[in-house]
Amino acid sequence: MEEMFGLRNRSAVVTGGLGQIGMAISLALEEAGASVVIIDCDEEAWNAELAGLSADGRKFSFFNADVSNAELVPEVVQSADDRTDGFDIWVNCAYPRTEDWGNRPENDRPISWRRNVDMQMTATCLYADRAAQHMAAREGGSVVNIASIYGVVSPNFLVYEGTDMISPAAYSAIKGGIISHTKFIAMYYGRSGVRANAVWPGGVAANQPSSFVERYNDQTALGRMAEAEELGPAVVFLASEAASYITGATLMVDGGWTAN
Repeated sequence: MEEMFGLRNRSAVVTGGLGQIGMAISLALEEAGASVVIIDCDEEAWNAELAGLSADGRKFSFFNADVSNAELVPEVVQSADDRTDGFDIWVNCAYPRTEDWGNRPENDRPISWRRNVDMQMTATCLYADRAAQHMAAREGGSVVNIASIYGVVSPNFLVYEGTDMISPAAYSAIKGGIISHTKFIAMYYGRSGVRANAVWPGGVAANQPSSFVERYNDQTALGRMAEAEELGPAVVFLASEAASYITGATLMVDGGWTAN
């Protein structure tokens, strides 16, 4: 069982691997035995957070690239493939967004909506597809996309009352699209040995206003928000041989938010 759940001798690529969730996933994959290539554009964060671990012999490396630019997808995936001598696992975790991200629907601008859809959904879907092509040529591999509960259920807007926060309308459309495309990838590349699954996180603690946290906690079965570190094991599982007969699936890691 330890072998089935482990990732020894596997190579993984994580886009957005220096974000709060991305770093937790990168660390979990490496601790499970994988060599991890982090694709991100924040070299400062790499030097501050993970470069030291790499120097200590842990299996991390960094590739500076703007994954929000869909035109670069073929080049970036090929570079990652070359660096890993053929990756086994691809995790899409990047969360780029425009400066005006977070507008209420009545203030949405078409140009901003289109830009965020391109940066988040289009890029993620194209990376998933191109990575799956590379793995299909080797007859095996795993794609894991990080989506959201808001790709399948509407936000509860009451939890945002009294704060400047809102979940943008485009976010629900983007995450819903990523979930649907994950199923497409699973069906299209399944006979080539490639599995594709999505993780749906609920709210992750990130110093949100206390009023928001209290209301959010009231809506979950476990009575609290997730810690970023709790998402890593879910990704490790879906990437491992323990999930060898799981594809096109969506794994909720939401503390029971969607159960009520």
